Amino acid sequence: MIRHSVLFSFKPTASKEACEALLREYVDFPRIHKKMRNFTLGRNISQRDQTFEYAFNVDFDDEQDLKDYLNSREHEEHVVERFRPLVSVRAIVSYEVARGEVTNLFDRT
Repeated sequence: MIRHSVLFSFKPTASKEACEALLREYVDFPRIHKKMRNFTLGRNISQRDQTFEYAFNVDFDDEQDLKDYLNSREHEEHVVERFRPLVSVRAIVSYEVARGEVTNLFDRT
């Protein structure tokens, strides 16, 4: 299983309405992208690090399903037209979920 995680903060100049619309759009992602699993979205409540305001995680059965999502027209339109104009900082990580097995975690090739 591949987990795709996106952490982000809105620009101070982004309107509340535009930010809320973007967050609402994420709720529909699993309906639009059928290969998404276990989608979660939330506001950062950490007492230790407020670098990012929000995060979402989504699982895919395999790397090809993730690539299909990332290369889809809907994803590209979302990122270019709605995400980037509102977001000041972001971090994106996609990784194979280790389930009690760490043999390949240290392979940096």
